[in-house]
Amino acid sequence: MAVSENMSGTKRAASGTGAGTRKAPASPEAQRRSLLYPALIVVILITQIPFLLTIYLSLQSWNIIRPDLGRTFVGLSNYGREIFTAEFGTIMLQTIALAAMALVICCLVGLGLALLLNRKFFAKGLVQTLLVTPFFIMPTVTGLIWKNELFSPNFGLVTWFVGLFGIEGFNPMAQIPLIMVATMVAWQWEPLFMLVLLAGLSAIAEEEKEAAQLDGCNRFDVFRYVELPHLLPYYRMVILLGSIFILQVFGEIYVGTAGGPGTSSMNLQYLTFQTGLVGWQVGAASAIGVVTLVLTLVILTGLLRTMNAVVKEEA
Repeated sequence: MAVSENMSGTKRAASGTGAGTRKAPASPEAQRRSLLYPALIVVILITQIPFLLTIYLSLQSWNIIRPDLGRTFVGLSNYGREIFTAEFGTIMLQTIALAAMALVICCLVGLGLALLLNRKFFAKGLVQTLLVTPFFIMPTVTGLIWKNELFSPNFGLVTWFVGLFGIEGFNPMAQIPLIMVATMVAWQWEPLFMLVLLAGLSAIAEEEKEAAQLDGCNRFDVFRYVELPHLLPYYRMVILLGSIFILQVFGEIYVGTAGGPGTSSMNLQYLTFQTGLVGWQVGAASAIGVVTLVLTLVILTGLLRTMNAVVKEEA
């Protein structure tokens, strides 16, 4: 009996020692973070490695149709030769103006359509579906529709209609190409703004509107003091998303105006394409791409800070 008691005591001591050296379980926060690591690794592989490769190529002189010349390290020469020119400055301003015009049109038209759809009427579902349709059309198809079907000088529908009023030589795709590209892009992205703002309007409780009306507010006052402040966070989200995509517009320009006449409707994305795949200068195109990314980040950061300040002020 004494031997068995000694053996059981030894087992208990051993088990106690093992329990004392056992690691404590990870906290729930650490477990949640560990689940993000695979996705984070994939994002780094997909985004950062190509970006680092682009930076590396921007420091090289490489003409892909002249393999006999090879690749030569030129440092920042590509940036100095391509970036610090009057043409690049003009195209950069055109890129910002194109995005600004498209965003303003999307914000105004999207808000108007959201206000119209935020009520009951016959065939509301059909109307909403038709208004969302442009969002699902490919950019190149959008360019073809606007260039050939609507505004062609020879057989465009809008050109024919304008000709009924005696207006000759109506060719806006050549006369005001940047405005037409901005309108084309806004036509395609306006459904996104409309749907997001409509979701914001639908989230407003009817009791708030009724209380404002009982206090003597007319319809415009309800919009100004109840609906618009509520929509500011939705505007912040959709403007940031819209800016990311609109600053990268390429298909509409490539098909609609080809960046012309001259460079009057060209943006930085199209300039990168023209330099790299038309001029075959991979290093120069990579330098333009790096500067475009930096400019996009600066614009988005400024927009985010401005909209955050506006939302805090209204709150």
